[in-house]
Amino acid sequence: MNSLTLLELDGYKSIKSVTLRFGRINVLIGANGAGKSNLISFFELLNYMTFAPDQLQLYVGKSGGANAILFD
Repeated sequence: MNSLTLLELDGYKSIKSVTLRFGRINVLIGANGAGKSNLISFFELLNYMTFAPDQLQLYVGKSGGANAILFD
């Protein structure tokens, strides 16, 4: 089974740019407003893009539209 070891994320919600390396177990720790929940929601978006592309527009709409999920 393949596993995710590296993520480079640019311009998603409050995350301007981040590079993360993953191990077998990962823990998100940070202050309020640091982007922990936004990182989790990125994986939800990725799930829609991969397994339910016909539902992607609905997800983006429920999330407040494209402007709400792109870094401004």
